[in-house]
Amino acid sequence: MSVEGFFNHDDDGSENRPRRAATRKQRLRDSKVFVAVMVLLALVLVAVVAIVGYYGKATVDGLNSIQRDPSLAPTEGASRPAPVPTKEGESDPPINIVLMGSDTRGGERGRSDVLQLLHVPGDRSGSYLMSIPRDTWVQIPGRGNAKINAAYSYGGAGLTIETMEALLDVPMDHTVIIDFEGFTRVIDALGGVTVQNRHATSSGGFTFPEGQVELTGESALVFVRERYNLPQGDFDRAERQRAVVMAVVDKLASAGTLTDPGKFRDAITTLGPNFTVDAGLTNQAIIDLGLGLGTNANNIKSFQFPVAGTDTSSDGQSIVVVDSDRIVKLKDALRNDDMASYYEQYR
Repeated sequence: MSVEGFFNHDDDGSENRPRRAATRKQRLRDSKVFVAVMVLLALVLVAVVAIVGYYGKATVDGLNSIQRDPSLAPTEGASRPAPVPTKEGESDPPINIVLMGSDTRGGERGRSDVLQLLHVPGDRSGSYLMSIPRDTWVQIPGRGNAKINAAYSYGGAGLTIETMEALLDVPMDHTVIIDFEGFTRVIDALGGVTVQNRHATSSGGFTFPEGQVELTGESALVFVRERYNLPQGDFDRAERQRAVVMAVVDKLASAGTLTDPGKFRDAITTLGPNFTVDAGLTNQAIIDLGLGLGTNANNIKSFQFPVAGTDTSSDGQSIVVVDSDRIVKLKDALRNDDMASYYEQYR
């Protein structure tokens, strides 16, 4: 199946149309785009299985069902950043994985509404999950300035990856997308998850009070797509998305899941068929990464791409402005394989 079959979009393509209440159909459609971040679960699960030795066949079956798509690669002939060298005393270079969701309708490309970076340092001490706001105003190679989510509509996954590489000055090693149904099913297979909710909201027939909230697959989709009733809109929504990912990771790595063969097997066999990855992210590559992460696999630190606030572009679009000072420090941290220092300063 083509990766385009998984994509979906959060609005109707109009940049300045007034906001309106979303229908149930729109809520379900919008929710699909978030779930690219669920690739984290596969990596964590592989690491746990590799170390503990539980249920090896279920893991292999799950990996075998992942779909590989050669189109999830940089544009052919594009100028790319130099690889980040392996640090002295370490055996592996850092790895950067693009997590992406988008929309394709009527045979035309949509926009990538969820764009995140999963960074794994060379020492495999954990991983870093960075959300990039969809309206971030950037230079798109060959197209000029535009919102970063326009890169996919201009040139598909290849141009999106090229845009990410130009923005961050490091190669994007892999790309991953996942279908939203896998998200709902894995949460339900785990018996639900608990998150810490910062802002009380009600939508889609669900009420989410401030504090600890129990989520099922269905309520989690509503929880992570909400933005209109949150103080900082898309920024708070991205934080909710990361919180749900952390909750699922914790549940997967918990003793209650690892010691329950049925729950564990249901979770891992649910994950695989819903993934689409680049051809280079083979089963062995995933296993190697899992082995490298070891017991640090669930040590995931999440944060937001450096922004300086919002503004309006010369053609009237509402945009998110890059923090020009912090982006330099972020690029340096990525190129020098020192995300730990950046995270400690700006988390």
